[in-house]
Amino acid sequence: MSYRWNWQHFTPQDFAALQRRLRDAWREILPGGEYFGQIRTRDVCWDIQTEWLRGEEEPYVTLSPFFPHDAASPEPPYQEMVPGMPFDIYDEASLVISRRAFLRWPYLQFCDFVTRHLSEELKAPVFAAALAEDTGFWDRHDARLRALREAEAAEKQGDPGGKM
Repeated sequence: MSYRWNWQHFTPQDFAALQRRLRDAWREILPGGEYFGQIRTRDVCWDIQTEWLRGEEEPYVTLSPFFPHDAASPEPPYQEMVPGMPFDIYDEASLVISRRAFLRWPYLQFCDFVTRHLSEELKAPVFAAALAEDTGFWDRHDARLRALREAEAAEKQGDPGGKM
């Protein structure tokens, strides 16, 4: 099956920023990793970030898949950042790229490699419901998360001492 990939959340500018970070300041990457964007197809998205993997001397670029939680699942959701919009992750479909390999790619070759690889990963049954249709889950999730964060920021501005 062929998927339409949405790269608007990981542009050539995002790619260039990630390459600069990995080339010029990789030793300063935060212990918990750093987020650089995501790609999407239907209701599945892959976050693109840098991470220090256990025991490694250099950070890696990781792409981790997220998708809406299946309410019929006996398993609890992975996380719920926005009330009423829980989601799951499938670590087995994560893509891990070494710092050195990532630095060798131009943007379009990276995109080609990633879409070919992830298209294969999408064959896993865990993605079936999220691929059945594009419900706009991540657009709605992002809009609600942005509104929550803006409300929190406005609330903090109203409390200059941060004592709330």
